[in-house]
Amino acid sequence: METSKGGRRGRQVGRQGEMEMRGLSSKEAMDRKYKPIFDQHANENGEIPLGFIRDTLERLGYAELPRKKVDELIRRANADQNEVIDYSEFVNLMTEAEIELTKFQKVIRTAVSTVVPSSQKAADGETDMVEDYINHYNCCPPPLFMIIISLVELGIFVGYAIVQKNHGIATTMTSGAPLQSPLVYNPYRRYEAWRYLSYMFIHDGIKHILSNLIFQLLLGIPLEMVHKFWRVGIVYCLGVIAGSLCTSVFDPWTYLVGASGGCYALIGAHFAIVIMNWQDMTHDWMSGPIKFLMSAPVRLAFWSIYAGVDTAVAIYTRYTHPEGSRVAYVAHFAGLAAGILIGIPVLKNFSVKPWEKILWWISLVIYLVLVLFAVCFNGFYTSYYPKTDWRPCCPCPENYKCKY
Repeated sequence: METSKGGRRGRQVGRQGEMEMRGLSSKEAMDRKYKPIFDQHANENGEIPLGFIRDTLERLGYAELPRKKVDELIRRANADQNEVIDYSEFVNLMTEAEIELTKFQKVIRTAVSTVVPSSQKAADGETDMVEDYINHYNCCPPPLFMIIISLVELGIFVGYAIVQKNHGIATTMTSGAPLQSPLVYNPYRRYEAWRYLSYMFIHDGIKHILSNLIFQLLLGIPLEMVHKFWRVGIVYCLGVIAGSLCTSVFDPWTYLVGASGGCYALIGAHFAIVIMNWQDMTHDWMSGPIKFLMSAPVRLAFWSIYAGVDTAVAIYTRYTHPEGSRVAYVAHFAGLAAGILIGIPVLKNFSVKPWEKILWWISLVIYLVLVLFAVCFNGFYTSYYPKTDWRPCCPCPENYKCKY
């Protein structure tokens, strides 16, 4: 039994050493990784008292392990029961602790690898930033903004679908937006300022709501895990507002529904991350397939192609479908631009450089100037827009059986 356990541990350590040290032997990998840590905490006899082990584990990022599991790991490491741990026992302890965290870390790594630079060139060598983030990750606050906003959007969609069904109007895969809703951006009621944001809660059909929910959850949750909910919330909401303001200027007769402005702002946020961390994301980027796929050029190309294809489809749909099914592609462009301009000053920058501080202010000023222009355009150039509907909110559609 003892030999079997040692064999499995050796294979695990060997695989880990091969991955992390790119070809060094497992012993060299373990010495390079754990010897400095051990020497920092060891006494003059080259041993760490058992009482310090738990604190050491917590400082090194293993606080997520259950207390019973930590006790079990320490008990196994101190097999000779001398109340101290030598270097070999310390390596075994740390290796088993990493194995226990593997499942948890895989989930976190998968999520954050798209929004954290894979490595950073530092004065004392190369730092694995994803690994460092995982070791220090905690769920406080949890990434709940995108989940909550998605549930609210879904709830409102279902609610309006039921209401419209009671009036004989079916909600299909590609239709069913309740244009009578006070939440819709209505070009005839631009003075109702909340509509410039609230239109994100209304969707035109099942396909529309599902695609937006899936998209914003996949992009938004990893961003929240790294940049926290308030930063992502600011980018998302300001992207929605930019979408409606830009549509009001360039497409003044169009009703607007959906959260595409916010979704494209999340894409813009990814662009902002690449821009602000370009050097770190291109460092040694051709050294392996994972680094290549996570590098700045590949990320930039992927999101550019996706945004380009999706917007091209939106433009095609806009000019080939009936009036009631038009896609407001202007909101896509505006959301993307807002995500970049707001993402640069709002999102975390992992390595601030002098020129990035200047870009921070430039991006913020450009966004504020564009928003101010759109607001003034709406307020002073009234002849450009449809005649304002001053009736009490909200007029009953002709196909509804309303009672007053």
